[in-house]
Amino acid sequence: MVPIYWNQIPDSALALGATLRTTVANPFYGVITDPTSTLSTSTITYVQLLRPFPQFSTVEQLNTGAGHSTYNAGQLTVEHRAKDGLSEVFAYTFSKSLDNVGEMTSVAGTYAGFQNLHCPSCDKSRSDQDETNVVRWSTRYELPFGRQKAFLNQGIISPIVGGWAVSGIYTYDTGRPLTVSATNYSYSFDGGSFRPSTTGVPDKEPGGPQLKLGGQYFNSAAFVQPANYTFGNASRHLADIDSPNSWNFDAMVEKDTHITEGYVVTFRAEAFNALNNVIFSGPTTSVSSATFGTMATMSQSNTPRNVQVSLRFTF
Repeated sequence: MVPIYWNQIPDSALALGATLRTTVANPFYGVITDPTSTLSTSTITYVQLLRPFPQFSTVEQLNTGAGHSTYNAGQLTVEHRAKDGLSEVFAYTFSKSLDNVGEMTSVAGTYAGFQNLHCPSCDKSRSDQDETNVVRWSTRYELPFGRQKAFLNQGIISPIVGGWAVSGIYTYDTGRPLTVSATNYSYSFDGGSFRPSTTGVPDKEPGGPQLKLGGQYFNSAAFVQPANYTFGNASRHLADIDSPNSWNFDAMVEKDTHITEGYVVTFRAEAFNALNNVIFSGPTTSVSSATFGTMATMSQSNTPRNVQVSLRFTF
C-alpha cells in the first residue's frame, strides 16, 4: 500500500517551465477565508490552477492498494536434531524482491508515494527490503558431564560440572539497496520522494565501497540534480549498490542445578552481539550534499554488546 497524492499537476504542464511559478489572480480569494491557508490570499502561483483540485493545496489518499511486488527465492534448511546433546539449524535464502511502493507502515522500509503519479511503473526497482543473501545458524550443545551424561555422572563433583549448556545464534544479511535522493527546489509537484538523474557513468567504485571515514562508497559522478521541471530518472532503489552487509553473533551459557526432584535452579548468561561487531550506517545519499557518495560519518547502526545475567528457581 502507498499514499497517493491526487493533486499532482499533469506531466504535459511541465513544459511551461518557469511560467508555473508566475503569480496570477486567485479565483478563490474571498471564497477561501481561512487566514492560515495559502489559498486565501489575493494572488497564487499559476501551478495551483493546473492541479486536478485547485481549491486544495494537497489531496492525499492514505494506504492505497496501488502497489505491485514480486518475490522469488531459493531456500535451504539443514537441521540436526538433538543427539548426544547437540542440535543445530542452518538456513540460507537467496532471493530478489521487486516492487514500486514502500512498506506500508515504514517499520521495515520506506513509505512514500510515487514520484510521478502518472507513471507508477517508473518507480519499479529492487525493494528497499531486498536482501540477496540471508544466513541463519543456531546451535545448542549440552556438555557431556553430570547426571545422565557420559562423564563425571556420579559423586560430589557431578552436580557441579553437570547441567551446563552453551548455545549461539549467527545471522548474516547482505545490505539493502541504497536510495539516492534529489531536492525538489524549483517546483511543487505534490508527489512522493524525488530522485536525481543519471549521467551514464558507472555508479560503482572500481575498488568497491571504502568503509572508512571520508571514503568514497559509490561514484557520486553517476548522479546529478535533475533539470528544473523534470523528474529524475535514477532508480528508486539502486540496482547494484547496497548498504553495508551486516552480521551478528549472540551467545548464551546456562546451567541447570537439580536441588531435589522438582526443584531446579537455572543460571543463564546471555551476550547479544557477543563479538561487539560494528555495522556502519552507510554513505550520504542526497545529491545536494557536499559529502554525497562518501562515508561522511562512521556512525554505528546496530547495538553494541549487551550482556544480561539471570537466575531462576523452578518448583
